[in-house]
Amino acid sequence: MLRRPALDAANAPAADGRDTRAPAESADASGNLLPTASIVGQAMGEARRALGLVLVGAAVLLAMLVGERWLSSTAEQAAARRHAEALRVAGAMRLVDLERTTAAQMAVITGQPRWVERFDRQRLEFERLQAEARSLAPAHAIERFDSETRSATAELEDMRESAFEAVTVGAADIARKIFEGDRYREQSGLLQQAIADFSEATVTAARNEISTLRRRNALFGAGLLVCGGLLGAFLWRRLAGSRTRFLHAEQRVKHLAASDLLTGLPNRAALHDEMAAAMARAERAGTHLAVLMIDLDRFKPINDRHGHLVGDRVLKEVARRLSHILRGGETCARYGGDEFVVLVGDDVQPSAAHHLAERVVRAMSEPMQIGPLSVSIGATVGIARFPDDGRDADELLRKADSALYRAKAESRGGLSFYNVGLDELVAERAALEQAMREGLTRGEFVAYFQPIVELNSQRVQSVELLARWQHPQRGLLPPAQFIALAEDAGLIGTLMLAVLRSALAELPGLPAHWRVSVNVAPQQIQDETLVPQLLALLAEHGVPPARLDVELTETALVRDTSAARRVMRDLKLAGFTVTLDDFGTGHSSLAYLAELDFDKIKIDRSFVHTLRERPQSAKVVDAIIGLSRSLGVPAVAEGIETEADATRLLRMGCALGQGYLFGRPVPAGELPGLGEGPRATAA
Repeated sequence: MLRRPALDAANAPAADGRDTRAPAESADASGNLLPTASIVGQAMGEARRALGLVLVGAAVLLAMLVGERWLSSTAEQAAARRHAEALRVAGAMRLVDLERTTAAQMAVITGQPRWVERFDRQRLEFERLQAEARSLAPAHAIERFDSETRSATAELEDMRESAFEAVTVGAADIARKIFEGDRYREQSGLLQQAIADFSEATVTAARNEISTLRRRNALFGAGLLVCGGLLGAFLWRRLAGSRTRFLHAEQRVKHLAASDLLTGLPNRAALHDEMAAAMARAERAGTHLAVLMIDLDRFKPINDRHGHLVGDRVLKEVARRLSHILRGGETCARYGGDEFVVLVGDDVQPSAAHHLAERVVRAMSEPMQIGPLSVSIGATVGIARFPDDGRDADELLRKADSALYRAKAESRGGLSFYNVGLDELVAERAALEQAMREGLTRGEFVAYFQPIVELNSQRVQSVELLARWQHPQRGLLPPAQFIALAEDAGLIGTLMLAVLRSALAELPGLPAHWRVSVNVAPQQIQDETLVPQLLALLAEHGVPPARLDVELTETALVRDTSAARRVMRDLKLAGFTVTLDDFGTGHSSLAYLAELDFDKIKIDRSFVHTLRERPQSAKVVDAIIGLSRSLGVPAVAEGIETEADATRLLRMGCALGQGYLFGRPVPAGELPGLGEGPRATAA
């Protein structure tokens, strides 16, 4: 990533606008820097929550009490109504039975039909009252009531019918004997007893129900009282214990405010406090301090590829290693994301700071075993000194950051001291990065092509795609002025796709048998979306993958062998050809090369340029050509500028060549081989 030109105490993002912090840093920013006043807020919140719980509980208890009282009152009123109805129905049954008996007797005495009719009406009324009685009687009494009243009523009805028939034939004496007989009196008594039993059972059930309801009300009220007491005890205990909890919270806030949650190292706020105190002591004593700003190399690809869990474990291991190499008087803090700061006191001299920075770089360059993974990162260090480079914490950190930026621009894994010219360099670099971002959106990056020819016939066999930046103020810029910046800023993938899109638009004007070689940066090898992105772009322009030759540098393949195997496998399966670029500059073994399925080997231009002056270069080139022949793939020599070099390479067995001798990088319309010989543009 591109280093930002300045730092302040806030947790600012990088100059490219990306938030490069690891996940744990956001927790550090939001959780560690709690103001002391928040403790009061927590205390009030705790008290409010406790009081709110009690109020809610009291409201619930009150609602339950009101609800229970309403339900009990309703049930008690219903039981009282059943009690009154039972008494009414029992009395009505006795009265109707008496009226029915009187009507039967009068019918017998007078022989008048109207008394028979009256008897029939009273019988129907008695049957209606029987049905009403059954609906009021408790379940255990209904069957008994039905049995007793049905039997007695049936017997009485039979005797009355017999008496009516006797009267009809003139035997009034027989009719009177029926009504005065023991059997009639017995059945009539049974019916009255059944009515009395019904009345007693119904009244008793209603009274029992009312009594049960009142006992339940008493128990429920006692339960509510107990719950109310428990709520009061809960409130008292919560409020009484809150002071202890708040004291613990205060201690934790103070600890978190000074610690990084992930690594346990002091965080940015604690670092500023420690720097302020150390600078005050150094100023009184007239001594020097040094600040080492450490940025991890290749951390972001590891974090992106393997996830934040692996990234967090890497950061913990970094913290452990840094803590291990520090001595008394040296403080290490996590500054944010993948940045760490070491504060060195004890009147440190430049040589001592330089030696410590070298120890840091060596410690970070050792492989890390993270579970089953072996990952390699690195570290670049920028150094600033107090009071020479700054007299407060923010200024000193900004100067160390500028020195770090210069160290990364020169060589990752290095170190640099601050000097007064760095601020201007950093600002200029940041402006160029911003212009690059805007240029990518405006289409300022264009495709240039350099021919790759067959050395024996000098016919164009393919072209290499090269980027140029049509800067609105600076004019046409070569890759050397912006590729490294794009890699640092994380824009190299976007840049490659933008230039490739421009090249594919030019492809219809080129001979159909020409392949286009496109360079893939080392960072892109670890991007699992590389091949799908290439395929989508080719499909968009209707170009088959076989038309594209993907160039991967030897150094990139050696850096992450598992990713290299994966991306080469995916490229080959998709139909691309693959070229091993800049061969001879890395440290790959023959055994490793044999595992990689590439189609061409490119000899690095550094060997071609010194082919005549250095015998060692000729031996290396001869060995690479022999290797390509044994592997059955052609060799391509880069940087050919003279006829003599081309002739010698052809005699050595090199099949293909590229360089200013055959053509400089030009727009598609100016390529040699479109109408003139390849030498036409070789000026």
